[in-house]
Amino acid sequence: MKNILIIVANPKKESLSFAIANRYKELSIKKGATVEILDLYKDENQQAFFTYNDDPYKIEVTKEMKYYQEKISKADEIIIVFPYWWGSMPAILKNFFDWNLSMGFAAEFINGRPKGLLTHKSIKIFTTTGTPYFLYMLTGANSRLKNMFKKQIIEFCGMKLEEFNVFGGIDRKMKDINKILDKIKV
Repeated sequence: MKNILIIVANPKKESLSFAIANRYKELSIKKGATVEILDLYKDENQQAFFTYNDDPYKIEVTKEMKYYQEKISKADEIIIVFPYWWGSMPAILKNFFDWNLSMGFAAEFINGRPKGLLTHKSIKIFTTTGTPYFLYMLTGANSRLKNMFKKQIIEFCGMKLEEFNVFGGIDRKMKDINKILDKIKV
């Protein structure tokens, strides 16, 4: 049975991010998967803003890190859903990565070269923006965001990017939500 962890970084429960997460969960359960949605804004184990003390490679594992790292370890597939804000991810998602994709858990250096430790995990990303999709394509913002995730987070940690989806031109009234949700596949 496939274990799926869906990480949502959107402060609004009534958002397209949560609609996408719930659709993915529904479709995955129909295929026999075990699915958990993790709401970074509402989770009881929410982490404070990450700061380095003395040595960024020697971070004391907190109970929150242990909690989230166990969830990451159990997952075969990780789905990340967030709004595309200011050309990147929400700060809470970056903070989640900073805390939990730590050296010794997600990666290590061997002879000065990084080695990812989270192998056999696939990642799918779904992000939404009010800006029309073509504007991000013209400026290269979509490929920059995708490459940052793929090269500097996902592959660095030994995982594989399966999908990267940007849904642009989202109306605040979400009148075309079903067209977007119909594009969600598992």
